[in-house]
Amino acid sequence: MLLSFQPRLFRRHTRFSLVLALAALAAPASAQTVPLAPETIGDPPPLAPAPAPDWGLAVAVRYSNIPYASGKDAVTDFVPLFFYEGERLYLRGLEGGYRLWLPADPRPIPGWGLDAVARYRFYDIPREQQNADRRDALDVGLRLVRPLSPAWRAEADLLSDTDARTHAIARLAGDFGRGPWHYSPALELRVKSSAFNSRYYGFDERDVDAGADIRARLRFRRHLWSNIHLVGAAEVGLLDSAARNSAFVEDDWEWEGMLGLGVFAPPSKLEAVEPAGPLARPYVRFAQGWGSDARLGEILVGQNRSDGVPVYMSSLFYGHPLSDTLFSLPVEVYLTPGLAHHYASSVQGAATEYVLAVKFHYTADIPLLGRVRFGAAEGLSYMDSITFYEQRDMERKGYRSSRLLNHLDFSAELNLGDLFRSRRLDRLWLGAAIHHRSGIFETASLFGRIKGGANFNTVTVNWEL
Repeated sequence: MLLSFQPRLFRRHTRFSLVLALAALAAPASAQTVPLAPETIGDPPPLAPAPAPDWGLAVAVRYSNIPYASGKDAVTDFVPLFFYEGERLYLRGLEGGYRLWLPADPRPIPGWGLDAVARYRFYDIPREQQNADRRDALDVGLRLVRPLSPAWRAEADLLSDTDARTHAIARLAGDFGRGPWHYSPALELRVKSSAFNSRYYGFDERDVDAGADIRARLRFRRHLWSNIHLVGAAEVGLLDSAARNSAFVEDDWEWEGMLGLGVFAPPSKLEAVEPAGPLARPYVRFAQGWGSDARLGEILVGQNRSDGVPVYMSSLFYGHPLSDTLFSLPVEVYLTPGLAHHYASSVQGAATEYVLAVKFHYTADIPLLGRVRFGAAEGLSYMDSITFYEQRDMERKGYRSSRLLNHLDFSAELNLGDLFRSRRLDRLWLGAAIHHRSGIFETASLFGRIKGGANFNTVTVNWEL
């Protein structure tokens, strides 16, 4: 059986990964899809280098083995995945980075690059233990990148978990496309410190020597229809001898598979010319809100309650436009990072919330009201301290709370220029929104295998830049 221990939370490094997006979005996105010639009848096009999509949002089911002596062989997870390729900022599923050094060399194969990176690493134990035993880790550090050809690159990562347990990775990675398929193979050599191995393979109960393991991975994506893509991954790794000989490890191998669906930028083959940037304007949204003890479904049908316990928050979001359309419909897509301050009161201390999400906007022209914009967002929310209603919900259900949860936002806004017949107010919107965070019904170890969370009703002011 797995030994119990006193787990630690993400703290500084999780905040780093979410704040990364806030700092980076001031730079314009320059990664555009590369137009390809229209498909012709005959053999499929040959395997060739292919760029990553410039944005995407997906959900996947992850199935992995449990290498530990736990009495269980495998565990299943529900995983949200985020993708974005900008000039400096990028998000690639469960990994994000910011390019600190961009070579100015204009040749097809540029020189060295240096990135700040953050990546989520799973800790696969039986599902029923994942709420109490939080050993999943956010690794942060630096990445040195050297392109070898238009399709292949060499990378070297120096990473640390939240308590300075280090490991380094040497990687050969590629990106290829063939017809509707996109492939990203990688081969890694991971060198782990004794502190790292003792934590994750000795459970802080036994000292495990340093070691080096080898891993192979294939990620893939297939365009199905319009913006819909199939996404998946397969990975296998052979543990080093020190980890394999740990009393807590019974399997020499670690493996996982992932399969899901997502919405992505339209495939480049559908474009006859270089696509222009979105026409949608970036925006800044300020919101003032108050906490609710009602569930999300109850709020959506007008059944709201706060039990007379006042808790308040203020938030500021930036909307970075990604696309003007979704499924060929006039649905605007935004990458929207944000900060929220939760005020101290008699029942809670002050807290800061960091959010990174993808938001979809649809605007309808309604008689007498003018333009009304409806929005829905999906993303991640990290709290440095749990708020009153969320903590009470966790205690009622017998969960240990999680600082990292899923984020949802539902909004409706009126254009004040239309409402008051004033061109000066044309870029100003007034509305209401629900600010929500939860654990997706115990389906995700990423969120601590919890059900429930917190809701805030907010009044919003949105200014288009």
